[in-house]
Amino acid sequence: MFKDWEEVKKYQVDVVRILTNSMKLNRVSHAYIFEGPNGTKKEDTALLFAKTLFCQKQINGNPCNECHNCRRVDNLTHPNLFYIKPTGKVIKKEVVTDLIKEFSKASLEIGPRVYIVVDADKFNQSSANTLLKTMEEPGQEIYQVLITENYNGLLSTIISRAETIHFKPIDRLVIKEYLCQLAVDETLANIISQYTADIEAAEQISRNKEMEEVILLVTEIYASMLLKDRSSIISFYQANNIVNNLEKTDFFLSLLILFQKDILNTKINSNQELVFVNEKEIMNRLAKKVDVIIIKDILDEMLNLVNKLKYNINTTLAFNKLLMSMERGYKYATYSRSDSI
Repeated sequence: MFKDWEEVKKYQVDVVRILTNSMKLNRVSHAYIFEGPNGTKKEDTALLFAKTLFCQKQINGNPCNECHNCRRVDNLTHPNLFYIKPTGKVIKKEVVTDLIKEFSKASLEIGPRVYIVVDADKFNQSSANTLLKTMEEPGQEIYQVLITENYNGLLSTIISRAETIHFKPIDRLVIKEYLCQLAVDETLANIISQYTADIEAAEQISRNKEMEEVILLVTEIYASMLLKDRSSIISFYQANNIVNNLEKTDFFLSLLILFQKDILNTKINSNQELVFVNEKEIMNRLAKKVDVIIIKDILDEMLNLVNKLKYNINTTLAFNKLLMSMERGYKYATYSRSDSI
C-alpha cells in the first residue's frame, strides 16, 4: 500500500496531479471512476486517496501514516471506509442496498465516508440502478471510487455522474527497476518487464521458479537450432507441463516471440534494445544463417499461433509444428509458408 503521493508518481504521474490538485483546491469530486489495465495500481491509489481524506495530521498533502485513522485504513478497519469486492460474477443489489442503509445512519465518527468498489463493471442492472441513487444524491462528505478494467462495461449513466481518471500501463523500465529493487536478476527482470505491463503479475512471475524454467527452455530451444544433433522438440517434451497450464503456455509462446524479434532486430541492425541481452551470440549466429524473410515468416507463424490458442486446438501438436518450422528454417534453411501451422 502506498504511503505518500510521491510513490504513486513513479507509476501514474497524471493521476497524482489530478487527485492532489483537487484535494489542495478543495474540489474533490463525490464520485470517481479509476479505469485502466490490471496492475496499474488503481486499488492502492484509491486507498491512499481515502487515507489522505481521513488523516487529520497531513504533511504537505500526504497522510502522516501514523495516526489512528491512517493505521485503520491500512488495516481496512476504519468504520467510515467501505471496501467492496465482488465474490462472484456480479455485484448483487443487496450489497448496494446494505451500503445505502449504512450511509443513511448517523456516522459513528466525524469526518468523510468513503466507499471503494473493485471490479465495478460487475454490477448487474438492478445493483447498478440502485447505485445511481447514491450518485445522484451522495450526501455530505460521502465519496465514491469505482475501480474497473472494463470501462465500457459500466452504465453510461454511471459514467456521466462520475469523474473518470485513466490509469496508463506502467512503463516497462519502471517495472524492471522495481523488480531489480526486489533483488531479481537484471536479465530476468528485463525479460519479465517486456512480457507484462502488470507490475503485480511481474512480481509473481519473478518469484515463480517454474516460470524461470520456461525462460531457460526458450534459450535452450534457440541454442538447439545451431546444433543438428539436438532436438528442440525433445527439449519441449521434457518440459511437458507447459501445455497443461494456460499461463505457462502464454508465457512460453510470448518469450519465443520476444526472442524471435531479438533475432530480427539483430539481423536488420536495429537500434531497438534486445530483451534476451545475455544471448547475443546465439542471436548473431542464427541471424547470419538465414535470410530476413525466413525470420519474419517464423515470427508471423508464432503470432498466428497466439490467435489460434484462443480456440480449442491441440496445443501440443501446434507447438510441435511450430518447432518443426523453426528447425527447417534455422537448421536447414528449407522453411516455406506452406509448411506453417
